[in-house]
Amino acid sequence: MARKKDAKKREDWDDGRTIAPMTGDELPAARRAVYLERTKHGDEMRGTVKVSPTKEEKRALTRGMFIAMLPRLLVVLLGFGIAAVIAVLWLM
Repeated sequence: MARKKDAKKREDWDDGRTIAPMTGDELPAARRAVYLERTKHGDEMRGTVKVSPTKEEKRALTRGMFIAMLPRLLVVLLGFGIAAVIAVLWLM
């Protein structure tokens, strides 16, 4: 009998009210600016021209990325080295 009462309560649980409107006003300002500039054609922005980088620019971007990642890589390798030295000294 209890199940029939629960089913009766559940069938009209959606009364059509909107708790949070999805108009874009709930987005942070930076995301809202990008969201409102989108066209119906997907990710293409209004007034922009697609430019593909040249081979030299791609190489420069890749080199810059690796130069920016080098300090992080060295810190990680140094951390593994210190852990290995501690493990060797501990197991001696």
